[in-house]
Amino acid sequence: MSGGTILVTERLRLCPWQDEDFPLFAALHGDPDVQRFLEAGEDAWDEPILREKFARFRADYAAHGWSKFKALDAQGRFVGRAGFSRFDETGELELGYSFRRDVWGQGYATEVASALLRWIYGVAPIDHVIGFAVAEHKASRRVLEKAGMTFTGLRGINGIPNAFYRHDRPA
Repeated sequence: MSGGTILVTERLRLCPWQDEDFPLFAALHGDPDVQRFLEAGEDAWDEPILREKFARFRADYAAHGWSKFKALDAQGRFVGRAGFSRFDETGELELGYSFRRDVWGQGYATEVASALLRWIYGVAPIDHVIGFAVAEHKASRRVLEKAGMTFTGLRGINGIPNAFYRHDRPA
């Protein structure tokens, strides 16, 4: 089911999505609490949007070697997704993550974000990565800060203030 391991952290394993993983992806994004701060201001993802995003994550990996990957815990259970995608507005690589509600507060997001920021510069010829979170979503903002990203300002997405962050390639 894993399709190979891309990155291993202390407690997580990131793997590319496989066809049979769509129900896991749909269940994650079918949870209104998980979706609350994603796609700020938009409705929860319906099946066509879910299928398009799932296909895009798979295509990104096939084309570039990076994606928003499936995240498994040490026992191999699906706990969420994390990785990179292109931010459509600027073309920059954007760090993103979403975890199942039942694993919130366990430090997975910070653990994986930090590992991904170390990993990406070895696989992509980029000089920086961005990240953003709905401005009022303090937990997600703390993750970006703990992972070493620097706050660059507030910008609206769909009329919702978002806090933007940047991480530069280490010297």
